[in-house]
Amino acid sequence: MRRGADEIPSPLSLVYIAGNLVDAEAAERWLTDAGMEYTLSVEPFTTRSFLGGEYLGLFISVPTATHRRCRDLLESHGLTDTVEIDSPESLERPHGA
Repeated sequence: MRRGADEIPSPLSLVYIAGNLVDAEAAERWLTDAGMEYTLSVEPFTTRSFLGGEYLGLFISVPTATHRRCRDLLESHGLTDTVEIDSPESLERPHGA
């Protein structure tokens, strides 16, 4: 269930970056259907592809305690742009800050 960052009392970790609306909607649907809490934020990100560049993406953060479960859930449904909990991109964000 989508929440505001201030509504989740535990530290948050980035779990997924959606680069398009279809993937963002799918991630929200799977997390909501599983009863998982998450927050959304639109932030710039860069790609390491041949073309490179900076784009806007939908960043999905979850309570750190549920990170692995949420990541596994998203990957099981084909959403592979997940972030490892020990990745530099996933640094804990107190209340989504």
